[in-house]
Amino acid sequence: MNTQYIDDSRALDSLFAFDIDGQKVDGRTQAARYFKTELTALIDQLARTPKASDAYLLRNAATLAFLCDRDTARIMAGQEVDQENYRRNAQALGAVLIKLGMASKSRDVTKGGSKGGDPFADAINATYREA
Repeated sequence: MNTQYIDDSRALDSLFAFDIDGQKVDGRTQAARYFKTELTALIDQLARTPKASDAYLLRNAATLAFLCDRDTARIMAGQEVDQENYRRNAQALGAVLIKLGMASKSRDVTKGGSKGGDPFADAINATYREA
């Protein structure tokens, strides 16, 4: 992990620590190791010390990434998955990444949605004639 951005080890440790009903979650399972890998990659991309609100979103993003990747692996193995659930997880992951500033919002890419001119496209359109 690129720790040049993480200057508070307590903030980082709190991201990886989980207690459920007073029981510490065993971080040695394959799922937990995958989760930590995803969370570490997201923290690196965040490029700042995560605040408390960032920590919740980062954990949500890592969990959703895990669920999406799990279902993708099942699809690639020829197994059935709940497609609607997969779409919801993928949509939710995108929304969380946007909230964290790690992904761009979708935008209208049609000519009507363009804020600026595209000289190349304008030149092509100006010379186009229907046959």
